[in-house]
Amino acid sequence: MLRIGRSHNKAVHGVLHNGRPIACINELKYPGWYILYAKSFKVSFYHMRVRFFQCFNSIYAKSHSFSEPLTQHLVNVHCKPYLLYGADVVNWTRSELASISVAFNTAMCNIYKVKFCSLDDIYKCTGQSDVADTTVSRRRNCVQCTA
Repeated sequence: MLRIGRSHNKAVHGVLHNGRPIACINELKYPGWYILYAKSFKVSFYHMRVRFFQCFNSIYAKSHSFSEPLTQHLVNVHCKPYLLYGADVVNWTRSELASISVAFNTAMCNIYKVKFCSLDDIYKCTGQSDVADTTVSRRRNCVQCTA
């Protein structure tokens, strides 16, 4: 049992299923997400970053003979969805957006062998934007469409 709400951290006694007590858990795996017990609906982004880096490392290890734009394209197509899964329905905090942005920017720094301060120039040349900017604009577009 996973509890979400004001009393999420209070002990629960007497909840039974087939005569056995139900244990309370801290996170629940739901397809693609790990939902956390908290005061309000919250998702763990740790697992999303782990899956992103697993995918990125498998591509990056085999892409030593590829050009940087090709490797970037492969990362955008195959790895980026792990970071952005559910971005349209979750209200991310600034720290969560920063965490996802750092993960993606770290991958881009590895591909182009540059430091974080040079990524803006690379994004301008390649026509790409930071993953956090993309996520915020996608949410704005969804809000505008439903209004």
